[in-house]
Amino acid sequence: MNASAVYAWTLHDAPYENEVARRWWMLPPGTRLPLSNGEAYYLLFAGRPGSSAGPDVHDAVLSMKRGGQKLVGDIEFHVHSSAWLLHQHHTDPRYNNVLLHVVLIYDDTAPTRRQDGVVVPVCCLNDLSSTRLWPLQHEYTGWPCHAVMQQLSDQQRFNLLRRAGLLRFEQKMHTFIEQLHTSEANKRDTSCRYDPCLLPALAEGLGYGRDRAFFRAAGLYLLDSEYPLPEPLGRSMAPSPLDAGRLRMLQTIAEEWQATGIWQTLQKAMCGSTPLAALRALLGDVGLARADILICNVVLPFAAAVAILEHDTALSALAQELYESHPGLVSNRITRSMCSQLQLKTMPRGSCQQQGLHYIYQQTCREKRCEMCIAGRSTL
Repeated sequence: MNASAVYAWTLHDAPYENEVARRWWMLPPGTRLPLSNGEAYYLLFAGRPGSSAGPDVHDAVLSMKRGGQKLVGDIEFHVHSSAWLLHQHHTDPRYNNVLLHVVLIYDDTAPTRRQDGVVVPVCCLNDLSSTRLWPLQHEYTGWPCHAVMQQLSDQQRFNLLRRAGLLRFEQKMHTFIEQLHTSEANKRDTSCRYDPCLLPALAEGLGYGRDRAFFRAAGLYLLDSEYPLPEPLGRSMAPSPLDAGRLRMLQTIAEEWQATGIWQTLQKAMCGSTPLAALRALLGDVGLARADILICNVVLPFAAAVAILEHDTALSALAQELYESHPGLVSNRITRSMCSQLQLKTMPRGSCQQQGLHYIYQQTCREKRCEMCIAGRSTL
């Protein structure tokens, strides 16, 4: 093919990246994926679609062999393998969790190297032949949770997700207990002794869905100006309006609340006659949805941790009661994905159940450890 013919083919007949995605999502579990290094992966779970910025697929699950160790990470699609360098992915930390580069045309033998130096294997979908496509298909009978969830009544499903939600609450509570135990500031007998643990946690909560590491570091920086402040990933010189608003809220918490104590301010709101309304009013500058995320993911489990340390049974009961009665959070990619995975007809009501979806995802479903999943066991 001469140069003009190649150019004409590129303009009119070359496949687009959505063709790579279409073929990927059509692959059944068990597909053997030949790699550029001569080895192969087996596809256990195709993952979840990524956002417009970053890798095309998140949380795909692969295996080197049947029954072997599972690999969980991102997938990046390109028509040509050379596009990895062309798109500068080798300089972008957002691609440091990519474990497979999926292409249609393997036109560049240069290694697919991530920003952290790790070389990623390449799978050319055009190499999949009919004899290599579904060698394990006969072994795939669906995920165990599908059969289990269909057998449960509405009340049993509610109980299952509530139990998972409470386990997530306890998990967060124990994390805060460990942080408070190891904090040097906790040894000081002052009204603000809990704030050095609470402020970074609130800051990280403001970064959920954005740049959590940057927001947490910003909280630590506000506590101690000598703490290094990292440069946000993929940002321009000025933060976006959304991030700027959240950073202003963080500054308000650090500067205005520290006079009486951040924890003291939140505890006073919790112990009033309308605790949820009072907490929402304190945190409402970032919007109701974000305020509720901070309340359920940070404030209430932190309060439960403090209650354990101070042997305050009333505060402990109040924190759990507010958590279980919270009307619900906005859906996100995890809750939507888990509703699909568990074949739920509607999004569960109440934050406790929704957090249960997060718990199942984080503990077992992300890596498809079905044998350990509370939603996939035959007896609950």
